[in-house]
Amino acid sequence: MRILTVLIVGILACAAVVAQADQSGRTLPVPVTRVEPAYTDEARAAKISGTVTLTVTIDDKGVPVELHVLKSLDPGLDQKALDAVSKWRFRPALQDGEPVAFQATIEVTFKLL
Repeated sequence: MRILTVLIVGILACAAVVAQADQSGRTLPVPVTRVEPAYTDEARAAKISGTVTLTVTIDDKGVPVELHVLKSLDPGLDQKALDAVSKWRFRPALQDGEPVAFQATIEVTFKLL
């Protein structure tokens, strides 16, 4: 598991790519470009913190193409997580040296400092 942490104006946003390598030797996608999610004004005012869990299909070019909320936190923060991760880029997963699509679980954690 690779953990990515960023500090955003008094807010700690953490994202972790959680994916298991399968037994066939497929390599995992690796994030190479990340966009940090932001808090919504409403979530900040309500002091909401926690984790949004997304399922993401990363295509053979390393682009997230299908993103779905698996575990919701707040509708606004869910959308911020989707928006941010949709802009990420990955080194694609490989199968026998060839790029392949891969389904991953990505956790985006919002925490007020």
